[in-house]
Amino acid sequence: MDPITDFFQTMQTVGVVHARLEATAPWGLKSDSDVAEGTSNDKHSAGSGSSPFHFAHFGMVSRGNCWLSVEGIPDPTPLAGGDCFLLAPGSAYSLRDNPRTRARSFCEVAPRNGGQVISYGGGGAPTTIISGWFRFCVPSVKPLTLTSSIHTYQG
Repeated sequence: MDPITDFFQTMQTVGVVHARLEATAPWGLKSDSDVAEGTSNDKHSAGSGSSPFHFAHFGMVSRGNCWLSVEGIPDPTPLAGGDCFLLAPGSAYSLRDNPRTRARSFCEVAPRNGGQVISYGGGGAPTTIISGWFRFCVPSVKPLTLTSSIHTYQG
């Protein structure tokens, strides 16, 4: 098994959602609090009303520039083409062309046709971001043990 696969299996990643954002200035998008907090109700709810999954956010700026603001961090972070980010589960954040641009919810601009390309903005300078969310399974009471077995042919 390769180290990357081993790493993701150890983290108990159960799914990933990703999309490409094609934005033109002015633009601003923010995560919804229910997604950031991992409290969205879905068919996997465990009776308590909260989701058994937590979301870690990731992204890579492939063209242009933007600003990343994360709740709890006072100053926005400038990002340029080639920059990546990874945010812990429960992190509320926004991406914008300018720190002063008003941000709308990602859910408001998400494609309704099931597509994976979000086109949004005012027609100015372009920015492309590949981003998404990893879903993690709730940590087990028992630690995960990775094993491999070797079978010997006895003929």
